[in-house]
Amino acid sequence: MKKKEIQNIIFNAIEMTNNMREDHRQIPLTETTELYGNNGHLDSMGLVAFLIDIEECLLDEELEITLSDEKAMSQSKSPFRNVQTLISYIDSCIKDLHHGN
Repeated sequence: MKKKEIQNIIFNAIEMTNNMREDHRQIPLTETTELYGNNGHLDSMGLVAFLIDIEECLLDEELEITLSDEKAMSQSKSPFRNVQTLISYIDSCIKDLHHGN
């Protein structure tokens, strides 16, 4: 799966989240959008729901990946900080999946 396809899945999940939010709380669809953390658009519950949406989209692509696992939580810099870091993290998870790790 190409990074552009991963980005599209993330943007689709953002759009699903935005459908549940008021106009003034919409999350921008950009690679630099802050998702989680000090300037993030998502709180911890919102992040969990968002990650589940992404996992379900990946499952539709025959990719069974858990995003909120020990690997993600143990990183010194959260892979959920912004869209770009999440793209990179999902890309590494897909590579791990294909290499049987």
